[in-house]
Formats: sequence, structure tokens, C-alpha cells
Amino acid sequence: MRDRITTRAWRAYADLRRRARRDGDVRDALAVFPRADRRDVDAWNRATAAGVGAYRAAFAPAATRAAVVCVSRRPHLLSAIVANVARQVDVELDVVLVTNDAGFDATDLERELAGLAGWRVIEMPPSASLGACLNLGVDAVSERFVAKFDDDDWYGPHHVADSLRAHRYAGAGVVGKHSYYAEMTHTGDRVLRFPANEFRYSGTLAGGTLVVDRERIGGVRFPDLSLGEDRGLLHACHRRGVSTFAADRFNFVQRRGGDNTWTIADEHFLERTLRADPDDPIHAVDP
Repeated sequence: MRDRITTRAWRAYADLRRRARRDGDVRDALAVFPRADRRDVDAWNRATAAGVGAYRAAFAPAATRAAVVCVSRRPHLLSAIVANVARQVDVELDVVLVTNDAGFDATDLERELAGLAGWRVIEMPPSASLGACLNLGVDAVSERFVAKFDDDDWYGPHHVADSLRAHRYAGAGVVGKHSYYAEMTHTGDRVLRFPANEFRYSGTLAGGTLVVDRERIGGVRFPDLSLGEDRGLLHACHRRGVSTFAADRFNFVQRRGGDNTWTIADEHFLERTLRADPDDPIHAVDP
């Protein structure tokens, strides 16, 4: 019985993905890279690493301004949040930090944010869900494109700008990463999850990498949840026929430790992963 329910759920999800409009054309983007077959993962990784410079030169970001919304209930990560935003290049950012915990100190916030322009802080009680906090942050900005940052991950300098490059040609409501790097903080190992799922329309995107085009998604909102709010947003887009797109694997590292909101056993997290040596140019996170 459980297998039948699971099969029906996957079929319904596949139908949603098929109905999502694809208003862009990825062929021009793929033409910039050396040709490689996705089935040959090593060749694909070499080709995309070699071609990322030409790709950036060929496609300007879809906008010169964007917004970042970060929800955090971990005051000890405040410096890391600020550093993730401060290192972004090729785009001006309006940033909203939604504090979801009473432990944030006003003096610490003022000191950490003093050197950055375009910041605002919204305080929410710990009882508020992550989805509700994200919606509040999105409502507080006027930019068309809004990036969701998680407080415990690492964002490279080109993360927002490269996501906006994908928005230029993909015609998607949401751009994010299906293939992405992850670091196991307790071992120091780095892996590439779901390799060769880049530059393609995908219903699976890492929650910490979402960059939303508000004009395309219309009234779609994050559900009032603290776990699965990102998947809920993507599913709502698909139900409305709005496509979602997986860009490159670069400029993001998900950090897996003991205090992640999404808990999953290591053996399951490491399924369909490739060991990624940070010293190997093919796996340079910021090429």
C-alpha cells in the first residue's frame, strides 16, 4: 500500500513538473561551454569548470539590484551572515535580516551591520515559522529578484550575480541549484551532491540557493512551515505552470553539522554524491 501511495505521489509530482512553462531557452548558455555528455560526470565537471569564465562574459545579470532575505534564530552566526552578503559582487543588494530568536543583541546587530548599506532588521518571535518569516522579509523589499540566504551556509562572491545570469535566459520563476557542494563539518569532507544537474529545468532545488523572480511567481508564497517551506514554494510554482531552473554548482557550500534545521542521517545525505577535493580546480567553488 505504501509503495502505491509513493508511486502516485511521484507521478503527480512529475505531472506538475511537465506542466510548468519553460519560457526561456538554455541552449545559448550551454553553447558557451565545451561539449560534454551529462552521463560522463567527470567530463561534465571539467567542461563546466573550464567554461564558467566565458559564461559570465556572455550573460550579464538580469538586474543590477536584488534583495537578500535571511531568517536566523542563531545569534552566534551573525558575523557569518554579514560576511556572506558583504562578499557578493556585480550586484547591489537590499538586505533584510529577520531575527527569529530573542537572543539577538541590539548592540551586536548595530556593530556587525554598521559597515554595510541597505540593511534592515525585522524581529519575529521564536514561535513564528520560517515560511512566515521569509514572506515577511520578501514583503519588506521592492526588488524584483529576491535571494534566500540560510544563516549556516557559505555563499561565494558570484552567487547572487550568477543566479541573476540564469534568470536572464531561463525565463523561470525560481533559479537555484540542484547540483551543489556540501561540507560535512564533523569530518571536513566536501562532496558534490547530484552531479551534472546544472543548466537545466528542475523541480529539485536546494532551499538555501533559491533566487525568486517576483514578477513571474505572482502571488506564490512560502507555506507557513519551518521544514519543507522551500519545497512548498516550488510545488506551488509548478501548480501554477511556473518553471524552476537549476543553474551552476558554484559559489555555494551547504554546511552539514549538528544544528541544521533539516536533519538527515549521513548515509542518506551522502547518497548520489561525488567526493570533491577543494584543491582540484574542477571543484573550485569560486572559479
